[in-house]
Amino acid sequence: MAYAVVMAGGNGTRLWPRVRTKSPKHLLRLGDRTLLERALERANALVGWDSVYVTTNESLLETIKNHIASRTPLAPCNVYTEPAVKDTGPAIGLMAIRIAAWDPDAVIAFLPADHVIMDEVEFSKVLQVAFRAGKSVDGLVVIGIPADEARTCYGYIKQGRSLYVEDGQPVYKVERFREKPNSQRAEKYVRQEEYLWNSGIVVGRADVILQLLKDHNPKMRPGLERIEASLGKSDEAEVIRETYLAFERISFDYAVLEKTSRLYMVVGDFGWEDIGSWGSLARISAKDTADNIFSGRAISIDTTNSHVSAPGKLVAAIGISDLIVIDTEDVLFICQRERDQEVKALLKRLDETGWTEYL
Repeated sequence: MAYAVVMAGGNGTRLWPRVRTKSPKHLLRLGDRTLLERALERANALVGWDSVYVTTNESLLETIKNHIASRTPLAPCNVYTEPAVKDTGPAIGLMAIRIAAWDPDAVIAFLPADHVIMDEVEFSKVLQVAFRAGKSVDGLVVIGIPADEARTCYGYIKQGRSLYVEDGQPVYKVERFREKPNSQRAEKYVRQEEYLWNSGIVVGRADVILQLLKDHNPKMRPGLERIEASLGKSDEAEVIRETYLAFERISFDYAVLEKTSRLYMVVGDFGWEDIGSWGSLARISAKDTADNIFSGRAISIDTTNSHVSAPGKLVAAIGISDLIVIDTEDVLFICQRERDQEVKALLKRLDETGWTEYL
């Protein structure tokens, strides 16, 4: 059977101060629904609610469960927890083990909860091709996004030869995967026109996912096997917690995708954006004629290319440009637009200062 796992464990610190430790970015509302709601609805369209699962970290479990229960028909038992924040490598491994325990032939799509998809019909079409490819090929299938600029926050996939075409969608062998290159290398990749962005969506058989994790991360192998052996036993929860806490923190991209030669790709040209920063949110937001983004009522003179969010207030601006200004109940955040990736460094300073109530 086909399954969809929505990955909802990250916090999205670069969207601070709107996003906080207890209020993750996938609960940001775009229009009438949150990012998480939209991701779950897309997953349901692919495999049906009974085969949709969510994984999140322990600190967010109750927040996520309450949000899902009030807004979707997803069963609470389909929401799983990760005992610690260890990134997507261990998280994908744990969910693959859980699903493989009741369906050894499972094909799973891992879908990040913080994506915006503009063409959901095309998204479903591409993912169905990826599901069928994931069942038949000897590896994993990733979704590549046409790269129109040199972004260093994404991995890059070098397109290899086309293996076959299904429903108008070629399935390619991946020649190379490079995670988050520097700006010079990213510019080179975009010029070459044979590299695509990595969407973060991975599709594959549960057994293949686990085998590749074990083969490329020998330190992880004993822990994964210990968890597999514990399922259904009285000490299952204890073993999972103890073992998971000992895993290194590593993304699935670094743990597997950069290392394996068993990688395939379907191109997803469906209007995709990974909402990871104020800049990425700006790319999908409505702008005025001077490229400004204002929330609610606003009046401005000689103001350009700025993003000002102050809910419940009139925004009045004169002579500013290239700024991000985010006003919340307890924080006023001001940043040059080109430096929005430095929010993590700011939060580190906050932590060192001891002002953790703002995190």
